[in-house]
Amino acid sequence: MFDQYLIGPSKFAIALLILISNGLSINTAHATIGHPQSEDAEPVLTSPRPSQAPINMSPATVSELTQTPTLTAEFDAYLQAHYETSRFMGTAIVVQDGEIVFANSYGMASLEHQVPNTRSTKFRIGSITKQFTAAAILQLQDRGLLDVQAPIATYLPDYPNGERITIHHLLTHTAGIPNLTSFPDYPEWMKQPTTLEDLVARFQDLPLEFEPGEEFRYSNSGYTLLTQIIEQVSGQSYADYLQTQLFAPLGLNNTGYEQPLAVIDDLANGYRFIGEGYQQADYINMGVPTGAGGLYSNLEDLVRWQQFLINADNRPSGILSEAAIAAMQTPHIPMGEDAPELSYGYGLIVGAQGFISHGGGINGFMTYLGSLPESGITVAVLSNVENANPANMAEDLLAILKGQPYQLPTNDEAITIGSEVLERYVGTYQVLPDFQVAIAVESGQLYIQGTGQPQIPLFAASETEFFARVLEFRIVFNTAADGTVESATLLQNGQELLSPKVD
Repeated sequence: MFDQYLIGPSKFAIALLILISNGLSINTAHATIGHPQSEDAEPVLTSPRPSQAPINMSPATVSELTQTPTLTAEFDAYLQAHYETSRFMGTAIVVQDGEIVFANSYGMASLEHQVPNTRSTKFRIGSITKQFTAAAILQLQDRGLLDVQAPIATYLPDYPNGERITIHHLLTHTAGIPNLTSFPDYPEWMKQPTTLEDLVARFQDLPLEFEPGEEFRYSNSGYTLLTQIIEQVSGQSYADYLQTQLFAPLGLNNTGYEQPLAVIDDLANGYRFIGEGYQQADYINMGVPTGAGGLYSNLEDLVRWQQFLINADNRPSGILSEAAIAAMQTPHIPMGEDAPELSYGYGLIVGAQGFISHGGGINGFMTYLGSLPESGITVAVLSNVENANPANMAEDLLAILKGQPYQLPTNDEAITIGSEVLERYVGTYQVLPDFQVAIAVESGQLYIQGTGQPQIPLFAASETEFFARVLEFRIVFNTAADGTVESATLLQNGQELLSPKVD
């Protein structure tokens, strides 16, 4: 797994219930309501506290810290509540009109060495990478070296169907190329050394899923091909091109492409919360993510990058043209009936009022970066626990900033329910036409398992209401007058799905 596109600022209806079925999803390359556990990894327990390290940001980019005490306390209480669920460790920032409204860090960058997260800690950012890949492509177009409307055969002459697929199709996930991180064997080969050519070979001869341009379907394969095009056209490696042409000119000194087995100062370790403690996340060879999800960064650099995208008045010249930046933020293609208010730009998701965002998830990390250019607001949440939901957290941080309602996460105390009651709930519940959850009892413990997902334990809040500890999720079993279980209501991220019992 190296990433999923996380949506914001509005909730993506049922998609977040299953943590987004498209993209690089947690550990399984499928939609998940839980996370698989490693058989041989030992849990690591910790009780870290928030870090108060100062943030070092250029006055030309973001001014001195200006916090309203009441607002600061509310932001901190909200993030502390998430931290206390154990599903989040990391760092978050809210910026408005170039000034930091709030920034703070929680938990440990390294549990093994008890190194706290700070606002300078680096995180793998997953699919937030895609906007940098898109920027590199548009920069090459600015320099007359490619045309995004040209077929990719112009640059990769041996690629099958290359005359039918344009760079625009790759940028907007409309090429129809199967998503390599959704392949059933992905969890195995993601751990192996690879080359860019080997990755492309995994999907290039597969049939297209639809005629290019006819449909939106998120595909990391497309951004893997964009990586190859950048290298072919520029004559540099993807990592070197971004470093010399984007990161260094913009002063993004804490951002880079993570080479396999590289030792990177201040890079957090990634973890998975398993209910009683933490485990190290599944290993991924960092040759696999490419320009679809292989970058690392920190809060300072991500805010500086967003200020570059949204603040034309202070934008350095000669890096990207105004037309290129506008093209990134243009809603080129609707993202489908499940997200009618959202469109995909170039490496960015465009929502209401021009809100631009993208999220990411790569083994042990969940991230989110979004901006509302009209209001000069940027919010970023970076977690080195893969159970976190940064998109939802970012939405709530925006709600706090605007004085709107939001909901704190809860830490429920489980009660004991007899096995005879638990047995009533055993069965299959139809959530969506192509998605079911199965309820089972094993050794007096209730479990839930979604279609194609791992099994996760549920704990009783009452005789009919249960919750998960590894993610924010609840289920209520609905009974008839005679006590027969008729359905279940699944609750997550403010959404409720009534799911009839089908057997």
